[in-house]
Amino acid sequence: MSDKKINEQAEDIRKDLEALIGNDSDPINETIDIDPQLPAKRMEPMLSFGELKESSTKKAKKTISALMKFYLDEEIIEKDEYIQAKKKMDEMTMSSLVYQLQAGERALTTLLEAIEDGEVAPRMFEVLATLQKSMLDIIKSQTMYLMATEESAKRIARDIDIYKRRDDVREIEASTGEKHTGDSSIQRGTKDLMRMIRDGIDGAEDAEDVEITEE
Repeated sequence: MSDKKINEQAEDIRKDLEALIGNDSDPINETIDIDPQLPAKRMEPMLSFGELKESSTKKAKKTISALMKFYLDEEIIEKDEYIQAKKKMDEMTMSSLVYQLQAGERALTTLLEAIEDGEVAPRMFEVLATLQKSMLDIIKSQTMYLMATEESAKRIARDIDIYKRRDDVREIEASTGEKHTGDSSIQRGTKDLMRMIRDGIDGAEDAEDVEITEE
């Protein structure tokens, strides 16, 4: 068979194939229609867990510092070793609670998005209910701990006030050489009242004696 005849047969086969598949040379990705009912999902950038922990620590420090400054003098907070240690412990505990709350919100959002995308297995809803309950427990724990920290700050402020008054009394005693008590004014007032009552009783008895003598 000559080369010319072979080329003619190849050309005929090529034409037959073109007739079957068409002569569309456009790229495939340009000919596919996008279903308007299924829009492409855009992944929003999320914070890493390290950044989430750092954010929780900053929020906790800001909250505890503001709380202590509301009830205590800044000078006492900076110089007293016990208050400094307690402040750090409160910040660590509050940071852990804030971190758990933020991480739980992140997990809850991810789970809700999965259900919205079609993951409707019964187990998904069971996990969702458990996670929501855990979130409520974390919120309750955070609120209760914040209230306990506030009460502790109030107690410390009262104790510092009492100790300060005691130190002031000792300084007065050291400078004057006199003994003072916190209830001295009350004691003086009570003694004066009892003396007046006693004087009144004695005066009444004397008057009765005078009247009896005159008769």
